[in-house]
Amino acid sequence: MYRGSFNSTYNPYAFKGPIITHPDGVKEQTFLSRPLPMLPGEIINNYSPINWPEGKIAIKSYSGNIVKLAPGADVHDVGADGFPKVVQASREEVYLHHWTVNKWQLPAGLFKEIVKDGGLDYHLTLQAKIGYIEFLAGAGLNSGANGPCWDSNLHLFFGIGNEVRTKDLKGNFPYEFPEPYGVEFNTQQMRKKGEFMVLNTHLIDIRGVRNKQACSECKCSETGTKGFLNVTEGGLTCCHSTYYDGGKCKIAHPEIPPTNQTYYIRYTLKWRDFTAATLPLEVITFDATDNNTKWGDLPFLPGGMPQSHSALKSDAVSWSRVNDGRSGDFDGKRACHIEWYVPACKAGDTCLISVKNSWELPYPMHIVFVRNHMHAPGTHMTTYTDSGFSCMGNATYDKQHNLIDVSTCAINDSSPGVHQLKRGEQIFVDSVYKQDETPHYGVMSMSFVYAHIPKDQYVHV
Repeated sequence: MYRGSFNSTYNPYAFKGPIITHPDGVKEQTFLSRPLPMLPGEIINNYSPINWPEGKIAIKSYSGNIVKLAPGADVHDVGADGFPKVVQASREEVYLHHWTVNKWQLPAGLFKEIVKDGGLDYHLTLQAKIGYIEFLAGAGLNSGANGPCWDSNLHLFFGIGNEVRTKDLKGNFPYEFPEPYGVEFNTQQMRKKGEFMVLNTHLIDIRGVRNKQACSECKCSETGTKGFLNVTEGGLTCCHSTYYDGGKCKIAHPEIPPTNQTYYIRYTLKWRDFTAATLPLEVITFDATDNNTKWGDLPFLPGGMPQSHSALKSDAVSWSRVNDGRSGDFDGKRACHIEWYVPACKAGDTCLISVKNSWELPYPMHIVFVRNHMHAPGTHMTTYTDSGFSCMGNATYDKQHNLIDVSTCAINDSSPGVHQLKRGEQIFVDSVYKQDETPHYGVMSMSFVYAHIPKDQYVHV
C-alpha cells in the first residue's frame, strides 16, 4: 500500500499544504488524506489519523471535499504545493455517505500501529483489532461532543454527508463560527494525553452501478450483505465496507473490466490562536431517532440526566419510525439509532413524513451555530425551543436529484446575539422527508448544535 510523504506529526502518510496568514490574523491550511483506491461498486469505511494544526488554537472554519487523482497523474508525484495532482470528484462518481472528524485517545504504540497500517477499515467486533480500538477510544476516553448519544456515538467535531462536499451555495465554509467563538484544540496537551485526530471516511463508488439509489442507501439486497439480526433491509448495517463483509453494489455491465480510481478527502481549516477572550464551543449532536432514557449515559447505569423524549413518544409516526427495524443501529435498544426508514407512498401522490424528538438540557448553553443533516429525499429540518430559538435547514437538490446543500444558522445571520438556554429547558428537532413510490433506507435526521457552555456552569455529562 502506498504510504505517502513523511511530513506530519500525526500522519506521515498524508499531505499538508503551507500555512497562510490572512491580514486579520486568521491562519488557513489545507490537508489531504491518505489515498483511498476504489473499484466501481466498492465501499470504504475507514478510520485514519489525520494531520491537524499545531498549538493551542480556536477553529473558526472547516470545509471538506472529495477529490480524485487526476487522469495520468501518479500518486507518488508531489507538486510544489505539497500535494499529488488531484481534481474534483463528482457526485455521479462517488457517494459520500459520511465523513466525521473525531478525537481518539489511545496508547502511543497503538497509534503508531494505526498510522503504519494506513488507517483501519471498519470491523466492529471485539474479535478484531478495530473492535477493541473503537471500544477503548469510545468508552469515555474520546471527546468532541458533550451530547445525548452514549458511548461516543455521534461524538464528532465536524462531519456530514453527501450534501457537503465543498463550500455552501453562498460561498461560505460549511462550518463558520463568528467571533469570539471557536472550537478549541491544544496539540501539546493532546500528545500528553495520547489524543489524536481521526477521519472516518465512508465512501461508496457508484460508477456504473445497477441502481444508484439502492446503492447509496445501502439496500442489503443490492450490496449483497445481511443486516442486523437479518431484520435490517438497508442502511449502515449492510454497508460498512467491502473489506469488512464483502458488501459491494451490483454493476450494470459486469462484463466491462473495472477501472480503479484513487480518492482523497481534502479539508481546509481556518483558526486563530486561543486567547483569554476566546469562547470555546461544545459540539452537541441531537439525533431524531434517540430514545435513550438518559443524556449521554448507558441506560443500565445509575445516575445521569433523565430524558422524557416527550415529542417523540407523543407522535405515533415518529415512534413507529424509531422502532422500525428495517433501518437503524441498535435495534430494540434504548440509544441513538442513527438511521430510520421512509416507507413508500402511492405513485402520483405527494406525501410527507416527519420524525420529531425532544431533549431536556442537563446544562445551560448559548447556541452559536447549527447545521442540520439529512439524506435524500429530505426537504427541511428544524431545531427549535419554546423560548424563541428556531433554525430551519432547507435542502437543495441539483438536476440529477442529488442533495447538494442544507442551509445553516449562525448568530450573525439574522439574530442580534446568541440564544441562551437554561438547564432543564427542552430543545426540539423536527425532520421532514418527501415520500415517493419507493422506500428509502438509512436516512438520517441529525442536528449539530455548536454552543458555548459557561465555565462556571459546565458539567460534563
